[in-house]
Amino acid sequence: MNLLKMNAKQWAYVGGVALLAGVWAAPSGVQSLPEAPVVTVPSRVEQQAIQAPVTAPETSKQVIQQYTVVAGDTLSGIAEHHGIDLETLTAANPGTSDLIHPGDQLVILPNKGVMHQVDTGDTLWDIAHTYGVQVETIKSANGKSSDDVAAGEKLFIPGARWARADTAVARASYSRFIWPTRGEISSPFGWRWGRLHAGVDIANDIGTYVMSARAGRVIWAGWRGGYGYAVMIDHGSGYVSLYGHLDDYFVERGQYVRAGQRIASMGNTGNSTGPHLHFEVQKDGQPVDPMGLLP
Repeated sequence: MNLLKMNAKQWAYVGGVALLAGVWAAPSGVQSLPEAPVVTVPSRVEQQAIQAPVTAPETSKQVIQQYTVVAGDTLSGIAEHHGIDLETLTAANPGTSDLIHPGDQLVILPNKGVMHQVDTGDTLWDIAHTYGVQVETIKSANGKSSDDVAAGEKLFIPGARWARADTAVARASYSRFIWPTRGEISSPFGWRWGRLHAGVDIANDIGTYVMSARAGRVIWAGWRGGYGYAVMIDHGSGYVSLYGHLDDYFVERGQYVRAGQRIASMGNTGNSTGPHLHFEVQKDGQPVDPMGLLP
């Protein structure tokens, strides 16, 4: 560019560049200007990439709601209103009976499925395998980005049903029962004192852990007359197990448990002559000798 032929507007531009560059024109003459620094302007695609950084995909947690019962409500009506079945509603609210009252609080699952409480030693793979669903399905439903689970954590298992859990257990070679505790047989199944002793008694110290003899759903947890504190578990296919004379129990009605999960501690409650576990198994409502089912 010929500096002598520049008009006023061009001189203003050159002066501005000179000021920014820290160069002043000497009164005695015009100095040559240093080359302006090269600034690389990102393309439109690059600008979009800068403005919208890539983030990790988010999981879509399905919301679990609390519902307050109002006058005129029924369990079946509440289930229908929220698009779930009665089994899902009752399983999510252990201990709930048909006699609900205004003001009662109910847990409403986002769709059909069950709630699972993580036990010590559980892994996400174990839980998924038990219910016959995919690990990623559980993670997505609960907004989890990792496979880590913590004891006591409650997970929503979408689409899970007891029949599926029973099938998964059978696939895992748990078609037979396992021993529910450690100890010595103090009284076998059979007739004694003029009546049927409908289970086996396993003696050990108070506080000895009692485990679920097979995967299933808890249908009783609490005081049960002569049994003292007791837990009952429905295993499907007509099988129900009972654990009596407990010192304490760690499960609640409606909860699903896996085979070998700790459900209680041995005690001496009810009509008991010493610390032991009374273990019963019923098939279609009739007591059977547990020894024929145990390994």
